Amino acid sequence: MISKYKSNTDRVIVTFGVVFLMMEIWKQIMIWKVEFGGRYEIWYFPFQLCSMPMYLCLLYMALKEIKCTKRFRAAILTFIRDYGFLGGIMALIVHDGLIHQGFPLLTAHGFIWHVLMLLLSIYISFKHISLKGNSGFASTLPLFMILSVIAEVINVIFHNFGDCDMFYISPYHNSSQMIFDDIDSVIGRPLGIIVYLISVCAGAFVVHFVLDAFFEARVNNETR
Repeated sequence: MISKYKSNTDRVIVTFGVVFLMMEIWKQIMIWKVEFGGRYEIWYFPFQLCSMPMYLCLLYMALKEIKCTKRFRAAILTFIRDYGFLGGIMALIVHDGLIHQGFPLLTAHGFIWHVLMLLLSIYISFKHISLKGNSGFASTLPLFMILSVIAEVINVIFHNFGDCDMFYISPYHNSSQMIFDDIDSVIGRPLGIIVYLISVCAGAFVVHFVLDAFFEARVNNETR
């Protein structure tokens, strides 16, 4: 029964990953061929924080048969839940970046993508398959740092092709994010990037404990 339950859960996770992948392929083709008429806009390179569920859902399944990766796989789900919920809710609140003027299907894609991120986070919480507590959140930090470094390497490598701003930490200009632009103006871009990344972690930390508390309370209410 437990094996079947786990198999069904894994199937849902990989389904989300495949759906994200198909949606991203469609988006990239539309942006390249339709919105920009055959010119690729490097700004839309798929390595933002909100792109990570696509990669991580598929990585989670790729590691399924490697037993020594059990905790790492759980850390992946915790990362998807915490950072995915944060990224999804913030993008929907401050949604200017989701709007493609004159291209309603691309605009709809952006909103659907981030709603799916929220649904995936809620599913992971509902199934209690993420890591809990301080140690659970701490397990996501190495992954966040690795992905941030990869994002910055991409920013540097592809800088000559346009405004490449993965994770919004391009070293070549102040932050494109509200408030953090002002922070960069005061303390400089290098320190501003550090402040921004710490802020993202802090936001994910809050999400981690809010979701833990909410779904733990739900379980307690059901068992009374």
